Amino acid sequence: MTKKPLIYIFGHKNPDTDSICSAIAYAELKKLLGHQAKPIRLGKINKETEFVLNYFGLPVPDYLPTIRTQISDLDIDQVEHLSPQLSLRTAWDKIKSTNIKVAAVVDENKKLQGIVTLSDITSRFMDILSNTEALKVTPLKNILKTLSAQLLVGSEEQFKPSGRALIAAMTPDGMAPFIEPGDIVLVGNRKDSQLKSIEAGANCLIITCAGHVNADVLGEAESNDCVILRTSYDTYTVALLLNQSIPVEIVMAKDKLAVFHINDYIDEIKDEMLQSRHRAYPVVDNNNEIQGFITRYHLISKKDKQVILIDHNEASQSIDGLEQAQILEIIDHHRIGGIITGSPIYFKNEAVGSTATIIAGLYLDFKIKPAASIAGILCAAIISDTMHFKSPTSTGKDRYMADKMAQIAQLDLDKFSREMLDNSSSIKSMSPEEILNYDFKEFFLNKHKVGIGQITSSNTEELNAVRESLLHYLHKLLEKQDYHVLMMIVSDPRREGSEILFAEKEKGLVNKAFNTDSAENSMFLEGVISRKKQIVPFLNTVLQ
Repeated sequence: MTKKPLIYIFGHKNPDTDSICSAIAYAELKKLLGHQAKPIRLGKINKETEFVLNYFGLPVPDYLPTIRTQISDLDIDQVEHLSPQLSLRTAWDKIKSTNIKVAAVVDENKKLQGIVTLSDITSRFMDILSNTEALKVTPLKNILKTLSAQLLVGSEEQFKPSGRALIAAMTPDGMAPFIEPGDIVLVGNRKDSQLKSIEAGANCLIITCAGHVNADVLGEAESNDCVILRTSYDTYTVALLLNQSIPVEIVMAKDKLAVFHINDYIDEIKDEMLQSRHRAYPVVDNNNEIQGFITRYHLISKKDKQVILIDHNEASQSIDGLEQAQILEIIDHHRIGGIITGSPIYFKNEAVGSTATIIAGLYLDFKIKPAASIAGILCAAIISDTMHFKSPTSTGKDRYMADKMAQIAQLDLDKFSREMLDNSSSIKSMSPEEILNYDFKEFFLNKHKVGIGQITSSNTEELNAVRESLLHYLHKLLEKQDYHVLMMIVSDPRREGSEILFAEKEKGLVNKAFNTDSAENSMFLEGVISRKKQIVPFLNTVLQ
């Protein structure tokens, strides 16, 4: 059975309580419907959201800065892991059975040491003269295995060849000029040739054609620390196979390797892969442990991450790399923005006060009763986004769904609302940047870049204490990031209105929008607590 892909579910940047709680609740609903779903956040949660999640015992969703495709999202090739001491013969057999004809050479901790391809091995066979140094470091066990040989005398410790190997094809008397101390000598069943080789200082005799070795020859070998092994292969075959005993670390590529990390982004490695001629590229993790190999095929066969957008539908408010993702659904209660999808999707947009109201309705539609904790956070999100039903965006459906969820969570709505406000309304310890980004959204109104932050606070003394520094920060950020209007809404449910602090590129624009005459870039608007219905439309009108 094919495993269902993971669906990432998230709200907007600078998330508020509705954005976070709706994502968590919808991810839970998706799981109950048989999907693999994961709620994530696009920024730091605010005090109110922290209080809500702690109150209902739910973890904060993981932070994900981008949805761009990474190597970890691909089904990269898993290849053979070779020990550095493995013989070329064994390495050849392992590599030729793979699709990409490459293997990773790793140490005992699976850390990447190098890579080897079939062409690396075949090139070695053509470069016979360079094999002298290679035979010096070839383990005796490699030779025994490659030649299917039997060890008659000696041990791995006594095997210390000079690296030269020769065939005793001449008469015994004529061998002296050719054999040097430490040589490997291929010899048949001639006793005199065997003894002459030992006398000349050979480190190893390889008896071919399963030749006989007398006891006195074995004794002489023991006395001279000469290793003797015997194989049934003929001399010509042994000469060919000997070079196949060389350890793979001799031929592996280890310098200036193009190595990628498992979390590298595809758009960052694509050019390097397309401009080089390598067949495959090793992929490692943080510990330099090999995870597999990536090829050009993976670039054209990659599958984008699947996502569901909650509480927003504008690219400027969404995750980085959204254009590389497959959008499956959008569930929102805001105006429809400019996101373009490659195929039809499920888009649920309702004129209600909270996305959590829509999510709660979906639970009822599917006749699924949410867990008490999920019902609790949905209720909290509705209260938060509707300012306890005082916002002009609030509807009868918001109240109905909040009551339904409160019953399941066994909550007293009024008592919980006051407790939530008391635990999240203090701004005295927050920097101007933290206040603005508490719940910040960016809009493009008739091609003008507008940024609007919002926070709830009923403490006018705290607001007066930070007013000057907050206005200074707004003006500074307006110029730095080229906003046309930058605004901070401090909503006060008890006064049933909002303090508006702003910076503007076009003087008088905000006063015109709200028919005011503020000269201090700050004003209180009675009855105004909704960014969506009471701020954005008026700014949009004057910016036309």
